[in-house]
Amino acid sequence: MTKHAALVAALLLLIPRHAYPDGRINGRMDFSRTSVDGAYNNVGLDWPGLEVELENEFKTPKVVLSGFSFGLRRELFHGFTGFGTVSGVHRWDEGTYLMFRVYRQFAVGGNSWSIGPSFGIFYGIPGTTLDRTSGEPPGNAGYDYTHIFPIRNTDVPKVVADTADVVRDSALFYPEASVSLRRRIAGGGVVLEWLAGVRVIRFGIVDSNSQGDLFSEKRMLIPSVGLRVGFRIF
Repeated sequence: MTKHAALVAALLLLIPRHAYPDGRINGRMDFSRTSVDGAYNNVGLDWPGLEVELENEFKTPKVVLSGFSFGLRRELFHGFTGFGTVSGVHRWDEGTYLMFRVYRQFAVGGNSWSIGPSFGIFYGIPGTTLDRTSGEPPGNAGYDYTHIFPIRNTDVPKVVADTADVVRDSALFYPEASVSLRRRIAGGGVVLEWLAGVRVIRFGIVDSNSQGDLFSEKRMLIPSVGLRVGFRIF
């Protein structure tokens, strides 16, 4: 967890101490899609996500940053456990992340349009959407299947683990890089932002058949597209 805290601290140091913010509340919806290749099967993943964030955009862009935001992300998960043997599961913790983002915007053709990169970090408990199994029906040769799962790489606070009934090391910390095209309307009171990004998540892959099991790891670059809508609140 120490290296993750150091990364957050480094991002915070990039924020200018004396900046007069333009505050917004944003809502974002996006779609991510990828395919994780195993030895026997390819496992496809596609899922939507929703974010609500508070954003501070500096009225005078700095050399490094134009602003930052923090908020909550929620991803749709399929609601099952135990390799699909228990369905209809509803959990508040799965697929829920805290997020922090910094960005830089460059004006294009005046003040109404701008374009620029952003970098975000996410911390939370991944849902069963990212924990999938694909295989062939049982036959004479047995059942060949590929199981994938996101490799948890950090801990959750004990109070959260106890409340959600999960183990301490069940959390996921991952980055996202994106580029967005921003349009200001209504005198800057409303902002529309089209974005395309890449999430970086490491997966564990278990391939199994009658001959035995194979385990491997693969770091996936997962493309994502979405739309963010913001409303000025101060």
